[in-house]
Amino acid sequence: MKNSVIVRELEEKDINLAAELLIRLKKLNGEFDSIFNVSDEVEDDAKKHLRNVISGDGDHVAFVAEKGAKLIGILTMILLRRQYYLPEREARIVDFYIMPEARRSGAGKMLIDRTYKYLRSEKIKLITAEFPSLNPIALSFYKRLGYREIVGIYGKIIDDEQA
Repeated sequence: MKNSVIVRELEEKDINLAAELLIRLKKLNGEFDSIFNVSDEVEDDAKKHLRNVISGDGDHVAFVAEKGAKLIGILTMILLRRQYYLPEREARIVDFYIMPEARRSGAGKMLIDRTYKYLRSEKIKLITAEFPSLNPIALSFYKRLGYREIVGIYGKIIDDEQA
């Protein structure tokens, strides 16, 4: 069973490896769109964020996929309240990354399935995913799972001349 993929909740022992996965994701996002330029503090920010998730603030949840002693994937989500709409609660996937060598192995689907199981236990009926609009890999993955576009967010960097 050493080569089997295990999906579980993020733990303190995972912080360094999980942060590496998040950093890879953030750098990948930057390859799709320059508006996702990674800061110099990305490592500290990632570790701080993951520690906050583990501390159980109640708004964030994270799962990791592990093969042997190596983390091969991570999924983090934020739990939101939807004012004015039903269902009232939403889980938004904000970070989802699978190591390239583990893609198409089923690890991503396992992370998603574990997420769905958790959401059912919390009686959360709506799940959304946030990712760069120009990322065709993410778009294709989520469409295959039955997700559809429900909102558009557009952005622009304002330079000093426009301020």
